Amino acid sequence: MSVNPNEPACLKVPAADMEQFVGAPARIRETNNGFCSWKGSISGAYVKVMYFKGESLGIPAGAERAYFDQGIEVIKAENKPGELVEIPALGESAWGLKIAENPTNFYSVYMFKNKDSITIMSNGVGYDATVKIAQLAAHM
Repeated sequence: MSVNPNEPACLKVPAADMEQFVGAPARIRETNNGFCSWKGSISGAYVKVMYFKGESLGIPAGAERAYFDQGIEVIKAENKPGELVEIPALGESAWGLKIAENPTNFYSVYMFKNKDSITIMSNGVGYDATVKIAQLAAHM
């Protein structure tokens, strides 16, 4: 398992900010090509940040938003109606996955901004905290 603290996905939410969600000290568990996994002192809590620049996915220039929207439609189809909800005022488009039967407290937020896609996946921190993490990532 490799760890690169300079992975762009890790730079989207600084450790000092991540601590409020996973506990102090927040540390990077794993990094890999657009992926950064965070863990802290709160048992069972972790956050994964995935950051993909539009051109890094091999998407033709100008088609980035359509590609993101297509992915959202796939996620909607894979889940129950109402479980994927739009999040206003976050990037150019953002959606949160709130699974009805969720004993593991797992949540995801999918965001599109400036031709790039950011996905936040969390366990043990709650839906509202996952949205806050996405808001922090949107401003970096």
